[in-house]
Amino acid sequence: MVYNITLLYTIANFDINFYIKILSLILNVPILAFALIGVIGNYQQCVRWIISICVISAFASICYYIVLRYDLISKFDSAEKVQAFLSKYGAYAGIIFVFVQFLQVTIIPLPAAITTLAGVALFGFWPTFFYSVIGTLIGSMLAFYLGRKFGVKLIIWLFGKNAYDKYVKFTQGKDKIVLTLMFLFPFFPDDLLCIVAGITDMKYWQFFVLMLITRPLNTLILEGSLKGFAAIPLTGYGIPIWIAIIAVALVAVVLAFKYSNKLENALMSLFDKISSKIKKRDKAEIKDVYSKSKSCYDKNNIIK
Repeated sequence: MVYNITLLYTIANFDINFYIKILSLILNVPILAFALIGVIGNYQQCVRWIISICVISAFASICYYIVLRYDLISKFDSAEKVQAFLSKYGAYAGIIFVFVQFLQVTIIPLPAAITTLAGVALFGFWPTFFYSVIGTLIGSMLAFYLGRKFGVKLIIWLFGKNAYDKYVKFTQGKDKIVLTLMFLFPFFPDDLLCIVAGITDMKYWQFFVLMLITRPLNTLILEGSLKGFAAIPLTGYGIPIWIAIIAVALVAVVLAFKYSNKLENALMSLFDKISSKIKKRDKAEIKDVYSKSKSCYDKNNIIK
């Protein structure tokens, strides 16, 4: 009811594309059909799916109405408009930019390239880097918490405990490598990835370390490649280029998932070699310091 009331009110007040209207109205057909089947046949899982679809549809329709009502898309659809918005706040623009980057990871489906490009133009390269890392790191931890707190319960509620256990077992040992690679690419939705990470068996400190590694690298890659990405149009010859870039990213993720065990073993052996060298160096330094010391613990300096 909430979905349909909001939908009809939105259609009546705003000029919406004809195909979007038709698709939105047709969505009622499978919802009603599955609802009747679930209630009549007493299919509990079916009823749970319908409840979830209705809640998500109602929430999406309300958000869509708010976006149209306050014309949010046209206000933040370019780096220049985001820059003009931030420049209004003067000395507080940095704090607002951190908050915008936080929202970009959690709530607002705003491309990171737009906000980052606006930040570079307004603050410069390195201030934008630090502001972006702070905002996205806080937003990522919140999204991970939401995935851990509610996502797991929702998955178990929709699919059952056995299905969730099978999913965790299937992704165990592969999630860290694959998510690391996906976080490095700017094409994947950050907020959804953080929620998915919360659904896995990854611990909070592991995810925090993962964010400390990937967020700065992702921001540096994005800032360094903004001019190159901006030069590729979204029409004409630019379409096959974008398809090729995204295809390479997807292939890399699939290969990482397939060979995750080998990659993880290779990384662990590399870390072991590095740590062993550090330990040897530390022992050598300690031995050198001890040999040069003249403390009362030296055998030659004991008072007889």
